[in-house]
Amino acid sequence: MNKKRTNISLQPNVYKKAKQLGINISQTAEEALQIRIESAHSGPIADGTPAPLGITLAHMDAARIINTTSDDLDPEQFLEEFEQACEVDWDLAERTTRDRARYARKLVDFLDDHPLTASEQDLRNFLQQYEDQNCVKTVRIIYGRFYDPDLAENFKIKNPPPTPTKAPSKEELQAVYHELDAGEEQAALLLMATSGLRRSEILDLTPKNFDLENRGVYPQKADGQTTKQQWMSFYSPDAERKLHDEYDFDQMDSDEPLFTRHKSTFTHNFADASEEADTMRITPQVLRVWFCQEMSSLGVADRHIDAFCGRTSRSVLANHYSDYTPENLQKIYEDAGISVL
Repeated sequence: MNKKRTNISLQPNVYKKAKQLGINISQTAEEALQIRIESAHSGPIADGTPAPLGITLAHMDAARIINTTSDDLDPEQFLEEFEQACEVDWDLAERTTRDRARYARKLVDFLDDHPLTASEQDLRNFLQQYEDQNCVKTVRIIYGRFYDPDLAENFKIKNPPPTPTKAPSKEELQAVYHELDAGEEQAALLLMATSGLRRSEILDLTPKNFDLENRGVYPQKADGQTTKQQWMSFYSPDAERKLHDEYDFDQMDSDEPLFTRHKSTFTHNFADASEEADTMRITPQVLRVWFCQEMSSLGVADRHIDAFCGRTSRSVLANHYSDYTPENLQKIYEDAGISVL
């Protein structure tokens, strides 16, 4: 049986009282509708008046409830519809959809049943198994956006205490750079370290994403990407030299990928080079952290660092566009003079 999602409005005092009494609002609303349907089929109530829309407890006790059991709920159908909702209804990024679907599957496997059969204690027991905040986010989305908002309110996403983030020194980056065997990996490292862009944004670059004259880079917007902001950034003269050593942009198609290896290969080889250089483990995320800390030490304001990293919201970009124009950001970037080599 397919469940149809809908929103209903309640008087605040009714909602508050129901919550205090532990009443499942969604289930109660469904049962009330079933009673109303039964009453409509059965004609007037005993006193001769039409069946009311607001049903009394007496009517509820007397009515025949159409029972919805777990036999009516298909977990596999839920997983299919939930993933489709992530992709189509909510337009989530591919990676986010994959994470949500993965934890939805884990929940179904844990319950060995459909999510609508879960109690609050079942969900607590499930969440205890995972430290990943994506697990809590998935539960909240399943029950808060897909099914039952009341149940989702009981599960909060924990805000971990801030911890200092260590960045490598420039000398460590240089050592790792020289341990990399492939020229395209060296180019990727320099681009990541001096642009502040995400791994996927760098490794998906094609010639059309570059403004070669100004050393500008405009990351390609991924299909369905709504969970992360994107703007534009720049790269350093040493990254520019390496790019032109490795690639002849005039001979490349505009949509030809610069980096042909799998994304995880870069991360793995960066780690191997770190071990060979006897430095802290360098990853694409560490390079992004290094960029932020290096730009800050060079006097760049946090709001502009956020813009380079693609962390500035569309509303801020729209309302303060003059502060985030490519020309203004280029001047700020050039004045900072970031480099690795």
